[in-house]
Amino acid sequence: MNSIRLIAAASLGLSFLGASTTLATAAEGSPAKVTYEDDVKPIFRQHCMTCHNQSDKRGGLAIDSYGALMEGGGSGEVVYDDGDVDASRLWQLVNHDDTPVMPPEQPKIPAEQLAILKAWIEGGILENSGSQAKAKKKNALAFAAPSTGKPEGPPPMPKTLPQKVPVVTERASAVTAIGASPWAPLIAVAGQKQIVLYHADTAELLGILPFEEGIPQSLRFSRDGRYLIAGGGEHSVRGIAAVYEIETGSRVATVGDEYDVVFDADCNDTMSRIALGGPQKMLRIFDATDGALLFDLKKHTDWIYAVAFSPDGVLVASGDRSGGLVVWEAATGRQFLDLTDHKGAINSISWRDDSNVLASASDDGTVKLWDMIAGKAIKSINVGGGAVMAVRFDHKGQLVTASKDRKVRLWDASGNKIKEFPPTPEAALEAAITHDSTRVAYGDWTGTVQITTIADPPVTTPLAANPPPAAERLKAVEQTLASIRTQLEPLSKSQQEMKTKLDAAVKALNDAEAAHKASIAAVEQSKATEVSLREQSKQLSEKLPALITSSRDQHDRVIAARLSLGDAPDAAKIEIVAAVESNLANLLSQIAQTRRDSVSRLAEADKEKNRTAELAAKIKPAEAIVVQKKAGVDAAQKAWEQAKQAHDAVAAQMSEQERKKQQLVAAIQ
Repeated sequence: MNSIRLIAAASLGLSFLGASTTLATAAEGSPAKVTYEDDVKPIFRQHCMTCHNQSDKRGGLAIDSYGALMEGGGSGEVVYDDGDVDASRLWQLVNHDDTPVMPPEQPKIPAEQLAILKAWIEGGILENSGSQAKAKKKNALAFAAPSTGKPEGPPPMPKTLPQKVPVVTERASAVTAIGASPWAPLIAVAGQKQIVLYHADTAELLGILPFEEGIPQSLRFSRDGRYLIAGGGEHSVRGIAAVYEIETGSRVATVGDEYDVVFDADCNDTMSRIALGGPQKMLRIFDATDGALLFDLKKHTDWIYAVAFSPDGVLVASGDRSGGLVVWEAATGRQFLDLTDHKGAINSISWRDDSNVLASASDDGTVKLWDMIAGKAIKSINVGGGAVMAVRFDHKGQLVTASKDRKVRLWDASGNKIKEFPPTPEAALEAAITHDSTRVAYGDWTGTVQITTIADPPVTTPLAANPPPAAERLKAVEQTLASIRTQLEPLSKSQQEMKTKLDAAVKALNDAEAAHKASIAAVEQSKATEVSLREQSKQLSEKLPALITSSRDQHDRVIAARLSLGDAPDAAKIEIVAAVESNLANLLSQIAQTRRDSVSRLAEADKEKNRTAELAAKIKPAEAIVVQKKAGVDAAQKAWEQAKQAHDAVAAQMSEQERKKQQLVAAIQ
């Protein structure tokens, strides 16, 4: 590895040869505004310009002018205007942080001059006194509201993701990383220059995230499942940590610029810090919002394979190839625990949800559970079958492990084996358990990735780490669309038929209900008529006593009038008698008619009562018809809903396939 670094540095060409004398600088500290022309160029002239000038560009680099320095050398830029001194290749070599040191075969540049160079880089590499430093760059994470747990509402799932396959190969490479969302049915699988997202329940390919830097070596979701953190790169070339937003697939942050691959990376609970580790043996912690290096922790003596923040963000753990396992204070970078029980490489680490227990998987064939309060191992699980390559906690405190014996196993919170899954063709390298603890996804050395239900392990479904190109998947989608259209036509016809039957049933029910209501109304009307007739008869009967009394009085008047005639009645008296008798006759006629009317109303009321009974007898049959028609409507409604549901389900499939087709067509174009 050192020889590789040496070659890379040599190609950069920073051979700072020059005089051994130092240039006097300010007695204490660096100037308030450090510039290339006033402060840096004199240092370069003393130590570097002999080999790095316009006439003799060692490694393609000239630094005798500001413009030439900004162009960089044969391997690219050597300083950046973002104020990140640790990312500057120039600083790494002159400060002897990396090899080959500069100037070669000479003492290190004096501390006073190094302070000036550092201040110049941190100040934004200003050219002269009139230059202004650029504002520090922020990425999308700087504007994201932090979330430390289960999100409110539906968990984040992909909506519109890229479908283009960056690399197409006959077979996938060894599986380097598998991640599972903490709250959604979502699985992420690392491939060659890509990350493939699958629906955990259906194994449907949801999208492909490009990872142009190389191969992702680690995939971890943020605590709320909104982001995916990928660490990786290309061996001996470059290593980074990338953060993707799950719903859109957009990369919102790229942190780190390692000179070798990143084996593992993770974000803290608030997405404000990113920790990464790799062959450079340094645990580096960055500000996730602007990429600034916060801590460069040097405890490890070998390649760092595993890095993970505790769920509460208080601690960060790192494990290396020599069995070193260190827990750090995330806020300060101070060492918290040095855990030394493992006898082999630490390949994977995982935190329990409460942040009190850390699990570590090792080449020594064990998974150890560490109590963060006691600072010691509380359980050592002898997995068996050689090196344990992966370990992951679920929300229940269960553990899933992958080992070189081709076995993936599930353990309960006490370290007892619950289940063993179908073996992989070669050594199992990665494993993850879904958010609801119902499925396990795992992959091996051959690139085979599969997902299985915990309830029925023998049934597995393959997941492609390197999916077919968009053109091939487009053909499959078009075939699926053709099949769906064939299914949809009879379903549409059936739905229409059921709707027609439902409309007829509803009409029949409305008619039956109208008839039933009419029957009830007729009964009520008949009852009201009967009551009215009886009331009329009663009122007429109540008039008779007064009429009879009046008739008797009138009769007395008739008798008196007749007696008044005497033996020789005259015409006037006769007329009076006739009038009185006529009144009596009218009263008697009125009494007779009232009696007849009262009896007639009573007879009519009795008839109406009988009619009411006849009408009431028709209500129950009308009710029965309504019940029957309602049952008919219910049956028709159910049949229509079933037909509609079947139609809509297939229509939704067609809509989804149409959406996929559009995405794939866009990817091909």
